[in-house]
Amino acid sequence: MSVLERVGEYRILGTLGSGGQGVVHLGQGPGGEKVAIKMLHRVSDPQAVARFLREAEVLPEVASFCTALVLGTGSENGVPYIVSEFIEGPTLQASVRERGPIGGRELRRLAVGTVTALAAIHRAGVVHRDFKPANVLLSREGPRVIDFGIARAASGETTIGGVVGTPAYMAPEQFGQALAGPPADLFAWAATIVFAATGRAPFGQDSVPAIMHRLTTEEPDLGGLDGDLREIVAACLAKEPAERPRASQVLLRLLGHPAPGSGGNRATTRPVERRQPDSVPEGLLREGLAVSRRPRRLRTALVGGTALAVAAAVTATVLITRPAAGPPSPSAGARPGPAAVVPSPVVSGSPPADAAPVAVPQLAATFYESPRDPLRLTSFTVKEESLRQPGFVRKPGTRDFLRLPEYRDAVVSPDGRLVASVYTTPKYASDGNNTVQFTDRALTPAFEVPTVELPLLVRRPTWARDSSRVLLTVTDADGKAIGFGVVDVAARTFTRREVGGLTKGTDFAWGPDGTVLVTGGGPVAFYALDGRLSRTVRGVRSTDNLSAEVSGPLLAAGCAGARPAVCVVEHGSGTRVSRFPLGAKQKLWGWFNRDHLLVYDYGVSPWRVDVVDLTGKRVRRFAEMAGDSSTVWRLFWSGG
Repeated sequence: MSVLERVGEYRILGTLGSGGQGVVHLGQGPGGEKVAIKMLHRVSDPQAVARFLREAEVLPEVASFCTALVLGTGSENGVPYIVSEFIEGPTLQASVRERGPIGGRELRRLAVGTVTALAAIHRAGVVHRDFKPANVLLSREGPRVIDFGIARAASGETTIGGVVGTPAYMAPEQFGQALAGPPADLFAWAATIVFAATGRAPFGQDSVPAIMHRLTTEEPDLGGLDGDLREIVAACLAKEPAERPRASQVLLRLLGHPAPGSGGNRATTRPVERRQPDSVPEGLLREGLAVSRRPRRLRTALVGGTALAVAAAVTATVLITRPAAGPPSPSAGARPGPAAVVPSPVVSGSPPADAAPVAVPQLAATFYESPRDPLRLTSFTVKEESLRQPGFVRKPGTRDFLRLPEYRDAVVSPDGRLVASVYTTPKYASDGNNTVQFTDRALTPAFEVPTVELPLLVRRPTWARDSSRVLLTVTDADGKAIGFGVVDVAARTFTRREVGGLTKGTDFAWGPDGTVLVTGGGPVAFYALDGRLSRTVRGVRSTDNLSAEVSGPLLAAGCAGARPAVCVVEHGSGTRVSRFPLGAKQKLWGWFNRDHLLVYDYGVSPWRVDVVDLTGKRVRRFAEMAGDSSTVWRLFWSGG
């Protein structure tokens, strides 16, 4: 038997692996580069040839960061072959067999990297159909998905002549004649994550009849998986394809955003509308993902005023302070939160009754505005498709919004002159990851201020009420806050302070008298600008479901207790001024003016935001929103 020495222009160095239908050789190109050469055995049957040619067809359509880059195809003595880049590293299956199951950050990195690959694969219009541990390569740059031999177009016809795939990682529909689309890949992804965490498949890996029986009659064995990863995996292992989230939804959840189609902690378990192929932003595809952010609900930056993040029905109460009378304080500002944070207005009295509807088609929402209102929508970010979340900034004096050229959270200064923005996902930007960009209201670049270097990150830009400074939360690579930083707009400088003992969910916002406050970590705490603890406020709480903003002597917050309610307290003494209950599907958005608050109700259709007095009595309509289970917004308010 002759030894194969060359395939086309590539010299054969050895064999990487061999199976029943083909072999993968290690080759060397003319320039000395190593390549992988996949060839069929000469005795391969017609179906094997068809699958092989299908792989050669679909691989070039898939983003190269998530699989092996195809360098060429051809035929050697009638045997087809595919040449791809050589990826050094074991398969996930081999790694777990040799080293044992993985957990912690390593498991989360694997989950993020592999589901990012699936999102890109689906975006290319391809369904893998054989996602499993043996088809995940663990490279130094992150996991790569290989072996597309039984992949097909997402919109193509299914093969119903037999079972296609690896039984232990196949979705129930793959055993029948139903269309095996992207949901089947998500099922296989979840089963693969269970294997990585436990060393075994969730429904066993013995005989096909035994696996099929457990698939249809039993719940998956998720082993020691816990937290949101367990919830996500369980959702992806739903027996009905329509009940599984899309790859992009899973990725959002893993990155710390509520998945589109979410509501509460079990967001991803809800049925979602099938939209194929999936898509993700090109910038994200270019960079790929190897490390995840800390899981957390979607939270927002804000504008010297309000910020709102709506991800379907986010369960949260918002912590806000009552605006002081008189001119704005230089240190006042606002803080992002899962519901909303509103700019601290300086007017009082009954809300103007001459509010007129302002339609915002990008949000499928209508806002009711009066020229005398203390605040209005000035910028927002909205999910359009998959991970595409463009930002928009309002043109002064109009109802029109300009689209930002990049995926940024942009906030308008309280004086209405400047827009400050940071990348929505700075870790994956091509350059200037943590730079704060300042533009005029027409989005013409004015200047940029660099902040921290990777792996540190910044988020949540918040204007001071005098428009002189921008506050940022500084985090580690996993998204856990480690301190804050302040941009001096006039000097164009950035100063960072570290704060110890911060917990998950922590962010920073402007406080009174030249302080900043910590939210999302339990107690409401104030810090001086040098990073020293100033004081805490009793009687209110700030968790991942509570956000905070301070301006003036009073604070509107979530009451400390099990039942949802709003407490208005003096933040200096903690003395309660008023209290009113919230419904199960209501949350506090923040201040409308110094005598009225905004309450958001997603228990009605359309969703509604009302202006209420400090007893909770409804005074005026503020907004109506045609939200559904896939809605993801970040809204920013100011008086400009």
